[in-house]
Amino acid sequence: MKKNLLAIVFLAFAGVASAQQQPNFLFYQQNMSTINPAYAGTQGRFVGLNYRSAWQGIEDAPRAATLVYNTSEQNNAAWGFTYSTDRVYVENQGVIAADYSYKLKVDEKTNLFLGIKAGLLYNNIDVAKLNRITNEQNPALDGLDNYINPLVGVGALLKGERFYVGASVPNFLNSERFKEVNGVATTATDKPHFYFTAGYELPINAYLDFNPSVLYRVVGAAPNQLTAIAQVTYMDKISAGLGVSNNDYISGLVMFHNLNQFSFGYGYEVAQRTTATALRANTHELVIRYQFD
Repeated sequence: MKKNLLAIVFLAFAGVASAQQQPNFLFYQQNMSTINPAYAGTQGRFVGLNYRSAWQGIEDAPRAATLVYNTSEQNNAAWGFTYSTDRVYVENQGVIAADYSYKLKVDEKTNLFLGIKAGLLYNNIDVAKLNRITNEQNPALDGLDNYINPLVGVGALLKGERFYVGASVPNFLNSERFKEVNGVATTATDKPHFYFTAGYELPINAYLDFNPSVLYRVVGAAPNQLTAIAQVTYMDKISAGLGVSNNDYISGLVMFHNLNQFSFGYGYEVAQRTTATALRANTHELVIRYQFD
């Protein structure tokens, strides 16, 4: 029944639709390069993996993952590689991109990083996996097709000793696709996403730091997304925090740092049933990172 509900939702938008939104991660601070190329090199050389499993208990529910690699800064410049995939039922959307960041010194403790992202955005739709009520041909499905589009994004990051503020558009190409089959027209658009991020490190004492952060996302034809997380860090070894978002989710997360150059994190989001959203369930998220330097 839950799988059939996903099929009904998917088919309802088969005629005229916008491409799905980019996934939001609870560990967005560990995935900044996926949304802002200016972050490349600002955290040293590392490789990180992130996995997010949403709508627990619902088959073929959203699953998202990222792979991020950043080089160290050399001559004020750094490179990075980002890969993300977001699978929902029969649709799988992803991004493969390279990032370049350049540092400009503002003052003794503050730097401005400017970044550019270039790569590909792909989308695969496997209509053969749809649960069909009848075997008769459906003209609405003939217009659905896989595609690959180029992407170009830009970003900026102002980073001080204890704060950061960033703004970015990871893909500003407004790609639109149109296809007509047997008189049935199908259109889809990849709309640009705008991101704003900010964070601060406030020392409490010699052992504890308070680390609030916020992520704000704007995309056309969809509600704006605001996520705020407050964390406490003990001696740069362990962080624990709580988060809230304007889509009626609350979250908790914990992360262990600098364990033989590895860091591990786990997060859990709880859905508040305060709105009439059709599908709403809890979410797990895992992150692992290896710091080379």
